[in-house]
Amino acid sequence: MQDQTAAPQAVDTTSAASSATTPFRRRTLLRAALGGAAVLGTGSLLAACSSDDSSPSAGGSGNAGGSPATVRMWSWYGEQKDEFPKLVAKFQEANPNIKVENRVFGTPDQYLPALQAAVAAGDVPEIFAPHTRALTYGTGGISADLKADLGDAFLSDFFDSANQEYTLDGKQYAIGWMAQTFGLFYNPDLLDKAGVDPESLETWDDLIEAAPKIKAIDKYGVSFSANPGTSAMDFFLPLLTQVSDDPTFFLKLDQGLDGLTWEDPVVVQALELQKRIVDAGVFQPGTTGTSGDQAPQIFYTEKSAMLFNGSWSPQGFIQNASKEFVKKYKVMKNPAIAAGKKHWTANQAGAGWAVAETSKNKDAALTFIKFLYDQANYSPTMNNSNSMPATKSAAAVIENPVMKQMTSWLIEGEGCPHIPFGNGTVAAADPLVQLFEGKGDPAAVAKQMQAAVENAKG
Repeated sequence: MQDQTAAPQAVDTTSAASSATTPFRRRTLLRAALGGAAVLGTGSLLAACSSDDSSPSAGGSGNAGGSPATVRMWSWYGEQKDEFPKLVAKFQEANPNIKVENRVFGTPDQYLPALQAAVAAGDVPEIFAPHTRALTYGTGGISADLKADLGDAFLSDFFDSANQEYTLDGKQYAIGWMAQTFGLFYNPDLLDKAGVDPESLETWDDLIEAAPKIKAIDKYGVSFSANPGTSAMDFFLPLLTQVSDDPTFFLKLDQGLDGLTWEDPVVVQALELQKRIVDAGVFQPGTTGTSGDQAPQIFYTEKSAMLFNGSWSPQGFIQNASKEFVKKYKVMKNPAIAAGKKHWTANQAGAGWAVAETSKNKDAALTFIKFLYDQANYSPTMNNSNSMPATKSAAAVIENPVMKQMTSWLIEGEGCPHIPFGNGTVAAADPLVQLFEGKGDPAAVAKQMQAAVENAKG
């Protein structure tokens, strides 16, 4: 994308923004989500976010009054830190009546308190990353219903799973920015040394059988981070879909629909499979003490033959691993529950955008949203940042070969929900951690998970 610098660039240069070089980490996001409930404003707290008057003009600038309408955009999306200034400059050149102020916080831990404070003060940025509170903010009147504001034709280009995670009672309160999926990254050299053909790892039973072969060459099988405990859900929740063969099962469980609870037989069976995987020594010891940055390091320093991680991993490998390693590592789908079954893997939009419902500059914000997702802007932004797009049209033109491969799994329909947006759902992670520590009985853990969720609901 050409850097058009004629227009002013409203890019935040505070310390919060300057540290935004770390690739997106959803496990950090969920750890922050456990820090407390969202502070929802009501009444006067939902006052307008700006004094600028805004209404759509004939030219689509979103400001008929002539003075610039300010659109503040907040996120922690450091992957696009070099792309946002280009987008802002290009947009403002075409829309001089709209001023975009982009602020990128360093991490979700830094971002969430600022967002909560803005919500409490009734001064919500016009466009913001909704974190895990997309549905809560929507039902609280803070986030706009983008299904009504953008229409089905616009939303139909997004992966279904990306739309589903932000949808409740027929309303959609955010849209995906970067999709994410998970898989098994592997080192062909180490698997060959262990006598394991990657093509043979069709099922979890196959992976369990391969674990001692890898251990025999003094390597770990699969490096993985279950720290914080919510990260364990990245691995476990897709097992619910594999057991049920129903990609809506977790969505219903998350929202407490159809009378589903965490003691459902599907959950217990998935926990039993999880226990077998852990007990077989598939993972490195101490997953619950391994951070999200340490697990990839174990892999690219060749202490493990494989890594279970998300589609942001190629970015990290390019930044941190040796050139030789970057050239040789590969990725495969999650094993399936049985031969011939779908290789269901976690997929939703790990990053998304919401629009403030009550801002007087809402129309200007929607104008900028449409610009961001225009194919001429969105696809280059995702390619330049080695990111996984949330739309089908952008997925069709991905350039990074590993990202292209992982995105193909979503196009083939093997992505399933894995982000807990429901009231209290993240609390299920605490009892789940026991299994990753080699403790606990699956049925008892399921009962504890249900109790933890109910307790978190209050």
